[in-house]
Amino acid sequence: MRADDVKPWALLFSKLRRSDDARVSYDEVLAAGAEPVLMVRERILEYGKDDGYEPAGCEHGCTPNFDYDTRKKERLVGVACPNDPACWPGWTWVARTEVEGLRCRAKDVFAALAARNGLEPLTVAVPPPFVGVGLLRRRGLSVPVVWLRSATRGFEQLCRGLRAQLGHDALIVLVARNPRVPFAVSEKIAPLELLDEARGDLGLVRALEELTPDYRTRVIADQTLDLDYVKVRFATRPGDRHVVEINGHDFGGFRKSDVKFLRLLLLAAARKNGKDDGWLDKSRLRDGDDKDRALERMREELVTYEVPGLPEAERKALVRAQKGQLRLGVPPENIELDASLAGLEFIGPTTTVKKSGAKAKATPKQEEGLQNAAVLLRDCRRLGAPGDAEAVKTPSTRGRSTRSAP
Repeated sequence: MRADDVKPWALLFSKLRRSDDARVSYDEVLAAGAEPVLMVRERILEYGKDDGYEPAGCEHGCTPNFDYDTRKKERLVGVACPNDPACWPGWTWVARTEVEGLRCRAKDVFAALAARNGLEPLTVAVPPPFVGVGLLRRRGLSVPVVWLRSATRGFEQLCRGLRAQLGHDALIVLVARNPRVPFAVSEKIAPLELLDEARGDLGLVRALEELTPDYRTRVIADQTLDLDYVKVRFATRPGDRHVVEINGHDFGGFRKSDVKFLRLLLLAAARKNGKDDGWLDKSRLRDGDDKDRALERMREELVTYEVPGLPEAERKALVRAQKGQLRLGVPPENIELDASLAGLEFIGPTTTVKKSGAKAKATPKQEEGLQNAAVLLRDCRRLGAPGDAEAVKTPSTRGRSTRSAP
């Protein structure tokens, strides 16, 4: 992962649970693996002042005195307690990055997280004390998402008033701590506790489960709906096997067959980056007949192996089909295409190697499978999978594949 891809979301969430306008030090951001300057450049954080710094060992919680000059070349800052008696004698010397602060504001952090969580901009102003996060269109609903850090007395009335003001089908209220308020199901209001999530996932599905308790039954039958509680990650280990992770579980299918893996990857790339909401004509899967064997084989692979918490019917429903078109039934923000996919390459064979080690001429079926793999790979990369689409070579001319193409 590139340095500019790292964002310390868990750290920022922990700050926002204490204040809508919190202080975070350079050292805290650096320790989380992120780059403070990039965080400011991307408008997630702002440059702050040192007046919010609280040195370790301070009993008064006051703003200390600072000496920036004496040990400037060592990038050290002197910190003195201004009280009498002082918490410690003289100056305590700390790294400048510990004192330098950044401003962590709720509106900026949530604005950066909106698209990552599949949210559209809210087109109406959200009154204080709420902070607008975005509009969630999911499960046939249009749901504003807002932030209210402190669920103080009057929380229920505030939420009901905002729900009436904003309209739409329901309301999700992110809070620092869930107040466990028993809203009636008919009110369509779901408080949702903000968790320390490293990937910046607000966990909106948790609120949707409350708002639509029958959804997991409906999603199996309706081919237009998504299994939005499923996350899929695609990767590869060159020379070994392909990797499909479903909800963090290393799935047993699609590991050895290039074509099966690439068919599913193509649907994922189309859903994440393609047109028509990810729907592709089934001919794009290089099946070669009209009997939907590609769809059948993908679904067979999905039901053959287990995923904890995801029954067979739901695994089968991951590939949606209607009117000769197919789609991966997972929202774009729930699909991850790992950088290792850039190492995918299918450039052979004119010969194959048997288990005994003897060489044999590739069969027409093997040649056709590798040709299909190359075309599928090229299409995946044109749809945003890692790697260069134009660098994919024609299978019949060079090299040897390390896996089974069909």
